[in-house]
Amino acid sequence: MAPDTVLRRHMTLDGLTQTLAKQQLRLTRLDTFPDPYEGSVPKQQIDDQLPIFSSRNVFFEGGLNPGTAERFDPWKEMSLRRKAMTRSAHASCWSAGHESEAMWRLYCRDFRVVGQGVAIESTLSTIEASVEAQGLFVSPIAYRYYHTGPPFTDELDSFMHKRMGFSHEGEVRILNFDRHQYLSIANTVRTQAPLPADLPEHLHIAWPVHTVVHRLVISPYADEAYEKSVRDKISAIDTSLASKVELSVLSERRYAPNF
Repeated sequence: MAPDTVLRRHMTLDGLTQTLAKQQLRLTRLDTFPDPYEGSVPKQQIDDQLPIFSSRNVFFEGGLNPGTAERFDPWKEMSLRRKAMTRSAHASCWSAGHESEAMWRLYCRDFRVVGQGVAIESTLSTIEASVEAQGLFVSPIAYRYYHTGPPFTDELDSFMHKRMGFSHEGEVRILNFDRHQYLSIANTVRTQAPLPADLPEHLHIAWPVHTVVHRLVISPYADEAYEKSVRDKISAIDTSLASKVELSVLSERRYAPNF
């Protein structure tokens, strides 16, 4: 993806004001995402395990009761370890490319109005630079079919792939993976030791909004009252950001239809 590719983060007005006022980027824990495929792997990856697991059948571990050999299902272990990964990762999801009318309707519903919301607009290179100091990983999502095709080859691939039916999102993901948390959870799989406390649902990191924000875009579905509220609240936070607020290019109030 070209460094100057435009990225947008759609959100509510309240979410935007919190981001700007606190100068923090919010990431959400992956196991709380609504997509049940988050962290899953292709069918071929499962099929490739069949010969391995068949030869092992089940193995024995003295974990459930000290000093006693217990059966443990390797399929269950693999599934639990995958779930441990999603519980150890946070992400912020952005949309790449031209402004999409569908994205407004899918991800914005401010004050119960479908499509009404705001978006931070920046570029890939700017976003990458803004989180480099925190060691976060930034990458476009690759879209594919999960019932066909090759297995994943990298441990983070399950975070950076989605089903082909979601390709309209053009997602670029900012990812934080807490390896220490993952190992803490994974170590409990066979031993049945108490699980460590979950990481918070949201992770907030320091974020230089003045250098990141290129534009603050108001939804084409926003009425004049909502637009005024956006402009007033942003001006109250920082007058230097007021000049970056603009109405969506898809709004008929900005570009009227010609007949």
